[in-house]
Amino acid sequence: MGLLFRPVCFVCEEPVPDLAPLCKACTDALPRWEGAICLVCGMGIEEGLDLCRACAVAGRSYAWARTIGPYEGTLRRAVQALKYEGERALARPLGRLLAAALDDVPSAELTTVTCVPPDPRRLRERGYHPAELLAREVAATLGIRFRPLLAKRRPTPPQVGRPRAEREKAMTGLFSARVRGEGEAVLVVDDVITTGATASEAARALGEAGFGEVGVLACAQAVPGREGY
Repeated sequence: MGLLFRPVCFVCEEPVPDLAPLCKACTDALPRWEGAICLVCGMGIEEGLDLCRACAVAGRSYAWARTIGPYEGTLRRAVQALKYEGERALARPLGRLLAAALDDVPSAELTTVTCVPPDPRRLRERGYHPAELLAREVAATLGIRFRPLLAKRRPTPPQVGRPRAEREKAMTGLFSARVRGEGEAVLVVDDVITTGATASEAARALGEAGFGEVGVLACAQAVPGREGY
């Protein structure tokens, strides 16, 4: 007996094979960075530059970060569906694209993938943690282990729409490491980078616990003055 409902692409609603949540055309059409990117945060920058303005002015606790593209269009829609609408299957294609984003990173050998820890209340409400789903997919694609290395010390309100200074203040001291490290390089996965405060705080906590180089992967990065920031 055939399926009662044929699986369709989340974006274009055309039929897809193998229960894939995104068709190849829509996956290929997700917003990507074009041209040069910042060597630290991975955001698109003008040709001839090495760093974006924010990274040139202020240091980051992480060594580097990479994202699939800007937090807009169909990429933003897919991330929001994963985070807020229970579309867990989207973690598969997004996680594989994240793993591919490591191709241009001259980095220490990664041994462990972890994720930004969930807020307990939101975890109870959703029943899953989007960043963990992404991190597990990245780990499986890269063939390295996933470990929940970070814990959240206190609840935080949603950060969307809050000024940069408020976000950074809310993140200060927010995370702690569950275990001690021995200098090993770690990859931290999150869904979106906005100001970079969350990623920096996660990297700081891991560094203080004895871990080595920390890299960050997120599906998208918000661009100041554009959609989603």
